[in-house]
Amino acid sequence: MIMRRAIILAIFIVVALWSHAPFSAPLSEESITEAQSVKIYTEDFAPFNYMSDGGLTGAGAEMVRAMARRLGHNGNFEVLPWKRALKIVKGVPGAAVFSMVRTAEREDEFKWVGPILITHGWLYKMTGSKLDIKELDDARKVAAIGVQAGGAAEQFLRAQGFKNLAALYTPGNALQLLANERIDLWEASDLVMEYQRKKYNFDLSDVEPAVNLGTYALYLAFSHQTPDFVIYPWKQALEEMHRDGTFAAIGSKYGMTVPDDGDDIAPAPEFEPMTR
Repeated sequence: MIMRRAIILAIFIVVALWSHAPFSAPLSEESITEAQSVKIYTEDFAPFNYMSDGGLTGAGAEMVRAMARRLGHNGNFEVLPWKRALKIVKGVPGAAVFSMVRTAEREDEFKWVGPILITHGWLYKMTGSKLDIKELDDARKVAAIGVQAGGAAEQFLRAQGFKNLAALYTPGNALQLLANERIDLWEASDLVMEYQRKKYNFDLSDVEPAVNLGTYALYLAFSHQTPDFVIYPWKQALEEMHRDGTFAAIGSKYGMTVPDDGDDIAPAPEFEPMTR
């Protein structure tokens, strides 16, 4: 396990350095044309990407839409349940999905552009709960841990032998489930928790983090069958956003952690990265 975590840590450091390195390969007309035709999918999961009265919004949606504008892509993204979106993208060339965490298990299943977002994961409980949860193994004794259905957290915890997972197919009301004792713990990023706390009018003191699950990075992930020359323009667009401040501006708008050039993006040493 120690060696596995060391490998994951090394992957994320390399990714961080690579993602900020200049990409200077010339782009052909064919490359741009194919990049403009990529079909892009996401899920309805605030605050990363979600439907509002004005259409699809959220931190991830704004990041990818800003990239799309630079390429002449129409910026039309299809919103689907997460498991269905993953199934489509895994099997179709010229398809991509966001906002997805990059894990060792997924590394060879997709091709990656990003990070587009950085956030932090926790197991949350209601303040005043009688649960004595100090570390991840303590969570095995609760009746139900709410996790995103098909997400990396569900995959990771099942692989660790957790039998008490409640797969949430509509995680947008997970904090209410936690408050109503439908679940005992809730796996979520700090940003998701804060969004739901405000949406459902909970006080900051009503919810508390129980276990730190580390820092993780979210990406625009392309199907592995997508040719590299189709993906290059998307990488270049993101690099331009870093250079001209667009990336930082969108990140700050949503309260996201915005890494500076050269920052290492790595999980906490005790845990593997977990999210969508």
